[in-house]
Amino acid sequence: MEVLPSIDVEGGRAVKRVRGARGTGLVLGDPVELAVGLRRAGARWIHVVDLDGAELGRPVNLHVVRALKDIGFMVQYGGGLRGIREVEEASSAGADRVIIGSAWASDPSFLEAVAGIMGPGGVLAALDERDGHIVHSGWRVDSGMALGDALLMLEPFNIAGYLYTQVDVEGTMKGPDVARVSALRSSTGKLLIYAGGISTVGDIVELCRAGADGAVLGMALHSGAVPLELALELAGRCR
Repeated sequence: MEVLPSIDVEGGRAVKRVRGARGTGLVLGDPVELAVGLRRAGARWIHVVDLDGAELGRPVNLHVVRALKDIGFMVQYGGGLRGIREVEEASSAGADRVIIGSAWASDPSFLEAVAGIMGPGGVLAALDERDGHIVHSGWRVDSGMALGDALLMLEPFNIAGYLYTQVDVEGTMKGPDVARVSALRSSTGKLLIYAGGISTVGDIVELCRAGADGAVLGMALHSGAVPLELALELAGRCR
């Protein structure tokens, strides 16, 4: 299983919000300086959330993606990718995988257009779940759609897979709902990356056993609760 440290960017700074709410959580400073340490610790992939982009509906912090590519990261990027031009900009900046959320919620066929730019292996559909429903637009809009219904809609598209985020616990370190991850795993053979609430290295092992192909590590990493080196080691040998 892959562990992807997260860098969430707001106003040029790396931050970590609680449940996506502005003004909560941690302010971590320069995102590139932070990433250098993560690379030294052994991380191969990094998960970048352009919080400004998610709120404005267009990428704002693609310069961070370029800098992370220079460091040597594989970059998974999301935030504000709601049109073809924006996806092309992310691709040109060096994103290896892009995360599409709000755009598929209004037009699922947009995923095929994105795959035409990134290649099928470079596209993840965001499954952001709060209170049993898929949310989008910076987690501010409740679609009213259940997770299972969203998955049925998305499975026919030629994409790599899904980033499944449990928004209710994101940034809280209250632990993931592993049983829900296992149920989602049984419904798709595509790539399944999990985010939300991880608090211990034990959570990472349990997510791997539930079938997750990757886990995004945010608050637990940046608060010091989970050492990255240990998380990478356990994820690498948990199956």
